[in-house]
Amino acid sequence: MYIGWTKHLSEEKEIQAFQNQVWSSKRVLERLKDLIELEEKAVDDTERDPKAYDNPAWAYKQAFKNGVRKGLSVIKQMVDLDRQQPPKEKDNDR
Repeated sequence: MYIGWTKHLSEEKEIQAFQNQVWSSKRVLERLKDLIELEEKAVDDTERDPKAYDNPAWAYKQAFKNGVRKGLSVIKQMVDLDRQQPPKEKDNDR
């Protein structure tokens, strides 16, 4: 699981409980991922419009879009539980 989800917790019991809450929200997080992908597509579509290059501030707009794209990418990775490991039932190694 993405470590940021439980980084604010110190006790193993709290960590496990929070991980279970995140995993029980998988359906909502999948929908959020879909919405993020739609936003990414919207950014990509505006970039392909030839009129976008007619603006003297094009480079600044491009830099802004790159920042938006990076932010969306980071959030998408955080909510993509399919790319992460489910919590272990019991961790005897600790």
